[in-house]
Amino acid sequence: MIGGLYDTTLIYDATDPLHPRLQCRILMTSAHLSSGFNFAYLDPRSADRTNIVVRQFADGSEGPAGVLPVWTAKAVWRPLEGSPNAYTVQLPPTGDSPGGWMQVWQYQQGTSLLVYTYRIGFGGCIGCRFGLPRPVLAVSPDGEYLVAGWISGKGSEPLAVYRLSDRTRAITLDNAVNNAFWDRSGHRLFLNSFGSSPAQVWTPEAGTSSVAGAGTWSYMAGLSPDGGQVAYTANADPNSTKFRVFVYDQKTWTTRMLVDKLRTQVLFVRNGWVWYLEEVTCEPTACGAPWGTRPTGKVFAMQLSTGTETEVTFAAGENPVKPTSDVNWLPFTPGEFWPQS
Repeated sequence: MIGGLYDTTLIYDATDPLHPRLQCRILMTSAHLSSGFNFAYLDPRSADRTNIVVRQFADGSEGPAGVLPVWTAKAVWRPLEGSPNAYTVQLPPTGDSPGGWMQVWQYQQGTSLLVYTYRIGFGGCIGCRFGLPRPVLAVSPDGEYLVAGWISGKGSEPLAVYRLSDRTRAITLDNAVNNAFWDRSGHRLFLNSFGSSPAQVWTPEAGTSSVAGAGTWSYMAGLSPDGGQVAYTANADPNSTKFRVFVYDQKTWTTRMLVDKLRTQVLFVRNGWVWYLEEVTCEPTACGAPWGTRPTGKVFAMQLSTGTETEVTFAAGENPVKPTSDVNWLPFTPGEFWPQS
């Protein structure tokens, strides 16, 4: 699954990473790979009802899997669970927050409990290469902690981590942290920050520290299915546009540039395999923004053990990207995996 919490999500069968098959395109709602045979998604129906639906890959049949007592299209699941662990509800602007508010709810055994409410920033991100940071909402694999927040403009509040057993705040993260994602087990949280700060990790036991041997995970960092590696995009030359894709290995504490060519938005599609986008330079007026690069529409794959770059072949209408001068780079961002992939 590629894409994320909001907007568009795409689910591919990546058994053959060079010839994937699109299984489903999900628009404007949250989804979760609940098994190797089906996925769950949210279907908001009214102000006090959102259906949780399970859809089978084989024949497209659907069935109910629960109900949330609100209108929401924004939720997250823990691995191997069929119902959400947490969801958000957006509230309208007020004098204190012209961008509005976001409520974060814990959902457990049919019961919704308010964790906290944060202010949504107001404004845009002129000159941001890949748009605003995305909303963060994630429950740790052990179910003990939740991280949430959204660095979305002026007035944004820092991301925060809560202990779910009593819904108390464990930490308010630094203002520079714009993205956070959990390790594949336990409650180890990786942190990305604006600027040139190296990647960090937080645990309730040890606090915050730098990730050993890691550089700056600038854009769209994501874990491999086994949790052993992190793929991300970064600018290899701060004085010019030189986007490259990298993989950090947690066992050896080393970082590897995958190919010394203009490439962006790397993500894992299965253990040992990544996809990423080819880009070309262009005049800023042609790109629609001041960055000087744009995607060509080609997706490349690399098997990390061989280092060979190969263009991915998609069936007609199944390529997740198109050549564009727009800033709409989504949904080519890290998503979910079925654990047995």
